[in-house]
Amino acid sequence: MRTHTRIYGLLLCLCAAAAQVFSSCIREDLSECGVLVKFRYTHNMLGADAFCQEADWVRLWIFDSHKRLVCEYMEDVTQVENGDFSIRIPFLSAGDYTFVAWAGSNDFEGAPAYFEFPDLQPGDPMTELTARLPRTDEGHHCYPLNSLLNGKADTGITGELQTVTMKMMKCTKDIRIILMPLQDDREMTAEDFLLHIEDINGTLAHDASIFGTDSVIYRAWRKEVSVSPDSISKAFTINSAMIADMSTSRLVQENEPRMIITDTESGNRVMDIDLTWILTLQAIGERHQNWSDQEYLDRQDTYSVTFFIDMDTRTWAQTRIIINGWVISLEEIEL
Repeated sequence: MRTHTRIYGLLLCLCAAAAQVFSSCIREDLSECGVLVKFRYTHNMLGADAFCQEADWVRLWIFDSHKRLVCEYMEDVTQVENGDFSIRIPFLSAGDYTFVAWAGSNDFEGAPAYFEFPDLQPGDPMTELTARLPRTDEGHHCYPLNSLLNGKADTGITGELQTVTMKMMKCTKDIRIILMPLQDDREMTAEDFLLHIEDINGTLAHDASIFGTDSVIYRAWRKEVSVSPDSISKAFTINSAMIADMSTSRLVQENEPRMIITDTESGNRVMDIDLTWILTLQAIGERHQNWSDQEYLDRQDTYSVTFFIDMDTRTWAQTRIIINGWVISLEEIEL
């Protein structure tokens, strides 16, 4: 359930001149004209449509065959009761078009956690439509991110009533890093280690590909220590763990974003490793054997990764990690 509802009630129609529009569909019954744009988000781990669960609002841009802006629409999703959201475009001249959509949630209202979009005018090129991650002057992002979904469809419009389906992909990721002491007699504090992610995914192009090399340093928006007297292992007792939550833009494997853990006492790096390599280790299971690593990264939106830290040597135990509940033995995988 959404904690906040934003009523847009807003239709930004910048469409072509009326003479062009009506020439494509001259009928008294206008229900036989136009385009019905449907939105689907099945590019997830379950393959089930979850668009209305992830989106509170949607913005739709329509570009002509020269990739120039024709129309822009903005609609509220939260008023849909049957989970089948669509936008009806009454008039659109026959021709070839590119539909681009961005959608998102309002989960973290009040924090600078929304991607920023340019104010495009009719005739502006599609290449200017980007989604930029907000950050500090130092290039840091340390806030929870609202969901961000993207979809793109190239289609020919006939002038008759037709349906265009926008297949959406979620671009935002929530990553929880858990650090546990290897020794059962050592406790961990929130000040023992610093965690951050370095990537170049600060700006996304209209199709959610990485736009340029916009560097971002992601820091935890929540970091705390959980202490428990209970044993979680028959071999030894661990009674403390450091938990850090981070939100990132889309993760692309070829960019090799870095997960870096630093020992605050010495300033030495405990870990500097390719984050996408770590995250895709879970995808080696039989269930995901038909997916590429990048498809897995795009489908999975929430990660929980547990590292074990040797508190005596201040190094991470390169024997096993836990990813989304799966214990991965690194001894069996080439590092």
